[in-house]
Amino acid sequence: MPMVDRLMPSAPAGEPPAAWGSSGSRDWWVALGVASALLALSYAPNFVELFRIWGEDENYTHGFLVIPIAAYILWQRMTENPWTEPCGVGRSAWWGWGLLLLVLVLRTFAYEWSYQWVETVTLIPAIGCLAWAFGGWQLLYRAGPAILFLVFMLPLPRQVNDSVTLPLQRLAATGSYIFLQISGFWVVQQGNVLALTTPFGLRPLDVAQACSGLKMLMTLAATVTATVMLIPMPMWKRVVVLLSAVPIALVSNMVRIVVTAWCYYYVEGDKGLHWAHDIVGWMMMPLALVLVGLELLVLSWLVPETTEAERAQERVILPLLEMSRKGATGPTGRSS
Repeated sequence: MPMVDRLMPSAPAGEPPAAWGSSGSRDWWVALGVASALLALSYAPNFVELFRIWGEDENYTHGFLVIPIAAYILWQRMTENPWTEPCGVGRSAWWGWGLLLLVLVLRTFAYEWSYQWVETVTLIPAIGCLAWAFGGWQLLYRAGPAILFLVFMLPLPRQVNDSVTLPLQRLAATGSYIFLQISGFWVVQQGNVLALTTPFGLRPLDVAQACSGLKMLMTLAATVTATVMLIPMPMWKRVVVLLSAVPIALVSNMVRIVVTAWCYYYVEGDKGLHWAHDIVGWMMMPLALVLVGLELLVLSWLVPETTEAERAQERVILPLLEMSRKGATGPTGRSS
């Protein structure tokens, strides 16, 4: 695009790239800020709807923290990989603007056909295309993890949400039923209701849809993803920790239901039960984070990581040991 070329002129051969404080760099930042503001303004109705969902649906209350965490991931990526060449980097600007236009056209069709979820989802590729248009692959590489993390601010489609909630609800009820039997409770499962025999009589514990564990699963998935993005670790460990988010969330939710059942057994009165239910719910996320931390400790114990200093020592010490061994055995390989 001619306008973009004027804002981000390529440095002539043999000349250093434009510095961040130069006029070309300032023009680049101004253009990026204006384009980002216009994109955010065009998606303002979608943001309003997202804020409404975050405030009303407890499964997605973590959405309020997604954008600040994504901004921190972006800041860390830019700090760890300094980028001092904004001018002249965006050689693929034409492709970036073309894909951005294509995404906005797709959004228009989604709006006309009343596919609100699809329309909101187009925000994420639109941000990626904007980063590509202004900074090429170098900027997209740095901003990519932060852009991908924005996925967690989106609610699941209603059909997917309903199809996932019911199996999770049944799994939570059945798993809690097994744990309660192991711990010595006399309990009978009737669908998603656990009938407990307590000193105060038979008390039903209803594992409602709110107790299905979807909230825990979504929140923990976002937390674990941010953790593996922010903390340096081998790729295999990142994959293992990400995959473990699902079973850890399910186990944490079952522990919540089991502890609530204990409260049903030992606490008399509905008011005390409500307090116990809320307190146990607040403790779910700390428990899940503790389990993730224990998992990282176990992985580090099973597969110790070699630090850079240890690798440097090995590069120095191993050749010396080899030379000593050859000197001790002599040229024939026998001990002298």
